[in-house]
Amino acid sequence: MNPWITAWQAFLQDHPPLDVVPPRTYPPVPAASPAALARDESFWAEVKALFPQHPGLVNLNSGAVSAGPHAVEKAFVSYYQLVNQLPSYYLFRYMEGGRELIREGLAGLLNAQAGEVAMLRNTTEALNNVIFGVPLRPGDEVVACKQDYSKAVASWKQRALRENITVRWVNLEGPEETDEAIVARYVAAFTDRTRLLHLTHVINWNGQVLPVAALTREAKKRGIEVLLDGAHSFGLLETDVRALGCDYFVTALHKWLSGPIPSALMYVERSKISALWPLASSFTPQSDNIRKFEELSIQLMPTILGLGYAIEFQAWLGRANKEARLRHLRRYWTSQLADLDGLYFRTPLDEDRCCVIVNVALPGREPAAVEKRLFDAYQVHTQAVQWENMPGIRITPNIYTSPRELDQFVKALREV
Repeated sequence: MNPWITAWQAFLQDHPPLDVVPPRTYPPVPAASPAALARDESFWAEVKALFPQHPGLVNLNSGAVSAGPHAVEKAFVSYYQLVNQLPSYYLFRYMEGGRELIREGLAGLLNAQAGEVAMLRNTTEALNNVIFGVPLRPGDEVVACKQDYSKAVASWKQRALRENITVRWVNLEGPEETDEAIVARYVAAFTDRTRLLHLTHVINWNGQVLPVAALTREAKKRGIEVLLDGAHSFGLLETDVRALGCDYFVTALHKWLSGPIPSALMYVERSKISALWPLASSFTPQSDNIRKFEELSIQLMPTILGLGYAIEFQAWLGRANKEARLRHLRRYWTSQLADLDGLYFRTPLDEDRCCVIVNVALPGREPAAVEKRLFDAYQVHTQAVQWENMPGIRITPNIYTSPRELDQFVKALREV
């Protein structure tokens, strides 16, 4: 058995939640390749039953926030009820001992050291620890992308305005642009004043997977640090931070890990910790202890312990199995719409450039109006996107999405 799972189960014996959490003896995963398992509908029906479902609605906006399994939900609620009985005792004594164990579990998913991982509340907070904490001087430059996450764009603009640094913005043109062209576009933005490259692993607006390994290599050749936003890759795509070569990595844990809402992590390569200023005040702001980023007085420990149940679920299902299933579902519905006149995919659909998130454009139709029509008339929940070069409807199934639900969406979009 996974040594971390053994340690986690031992911790739960001594620190149970208030109420009984649903059994975590999950059904056996069939001995099949991820590609073969992706088509085993009987198994994925069992997986679907492990998640809460909204009756009558099809949820195709898991790119915003994912539902957690029943066990994660119950653990969070039950630990919170326990805290509410005697808050200071249960927060600071009973539960606090689990923090380091959860840190180790998350670090293992990243191939990082536990001392390089901080647990925070959301991706914006994690991003801002790096964006406002990395040492920069007036005249220094950062390279970022206009299609990065909106809060990251806003944060870099604020720092540039306040501290007289320069952000050189790359602008992605759309799915026809090749990876080689994207790398060239970023490299052309580098100068001898570039100190940091801000990269998004998977663009949230359209699900495009950027060639981050090639871009990181180009940055490292020039002595440029790399901040990688993995909000839509962690828990789904391979995110070995050693292999990716980034200096900083941030992600949401309430997306593809299906952890409690909200939750996030920040990875800082050990040699970079002391120079990175924490966003919140710390008694030792220049220390090399990753915990300086967590000095938030009170943290929601039920969220942190709930993450243990999400890590356990991930270990049972397997990241590769999850990725294969979601790629299968994406191919399933996009292939049915490939011949539809008046529809345009703003996502490159080749396998190495997307995974599950897809942006569908209906030229001449306002995305918000299409989203509303799908919800009101067909009970299908999607996300309208109105962003530079990216207007459309964002479609994001999850492992709890069935082919029948995707059929319902395809029929609805054809009628719309």
